[in-house]
Amino acid sequence: MKLPEGVKIIEGDHENVRAKIELEDIVYQRKQERNLRIRFAYPQQDHVERQYPLVMHIQGSGWHQQNLNAHLLDFKDIVTAGYILAIVEYLPIPYGIFPSQIEDAKAAMRYIVQHADEYHVDVDNLFIMGDSSGGHTALMCWATWNKNQFDKSNERLPDIRGFVNLYGVVDLLALSEDNPETDYNQAGIPEAQLLGGHIPNDHPKLAEKASVLHYVTEASKTEPLLILHGTKDELVPINQSIRLYTHARKLNKEVKFYAVEGAGHGNSIFYHKETIQTIIDFLDAQRTSNYNWF
Repeated sequence: MKLPEGVKIIEGDHENVRAKIELEDIVYQRKQERNLRIRFAYPQQDHVERQYPLVMHIQGSGWHQQNLNAHLLDFKDIVTAGYILAIVEYLPIPYGIFPSQIEDAKAAMRYIVQHADEYHVDVDNLFIMGDSSGGHTALMCWATWNKNQFDKSNERLPDIRGFVNLYGVVDLLALSEDNPETDYNQAGIPEAQLLGGHIPNDHPKLAEKASVLHYVTEASKTEPLLILHGTKDELVPINQSIRLYTHARKLNKEVKFYAVEGAGHGNSIFYHKETIQTIIDFLDAQRTSNYNWF
């Protein structure tokens, strides 16, 4: 083909990977007359068909109705690095009270694995990530995976290569101490609604059951965990992650912790290139050896 004089040439990049969002969400279960969905974003490369590792992300929302697009663009580089992103919807409060969200996450992962061929998922390289209240859900999954806790099925769950917690709630009882400017003694706060209207400070045993530290013991087996938290987070204070990291390290769990200097609760200061690359590096380090999809 002869181009007209003056036309500039841009060489096409045959190795380029783009992120592609599926047109329609997948309904993975119906619960209390509500459809619970998964929103998929795929790495896409021309003339390439293969199975990809998958990151199941649980979007934070204060346990209320989620916006599944909230951080979709922030995670674009994870997709173009070769990972399917599956953003999972849980039943929100006040309909879904603890431990409903953890049950939903486990049901979603089972659904994904059951349809792995259809969705081009490499079942040997599965990861779970969550932010804020979704981080709480991801952490509870991390601590109770395949332990017959907070699970509506007796079917064994697939192996998970690693978990990522982005500024998630760790200890409901310690929130008052970690964030003294917030009044947690109200029935209307999300933490109380999560517990069915019970204020955590007034129901310490119930609050403890909804806190990940209660389930991480020296004898418990856990997969590698990455924690990222902004130092200026005013909603979920960084001391929540410090408590988790300190506890896990004492018990010789495999955990890495990155504090994002000056970042608030999931703001643009937090979601920058180095933060996302830290997540990608963690995922790459945990996947099966000699795995190459590009």
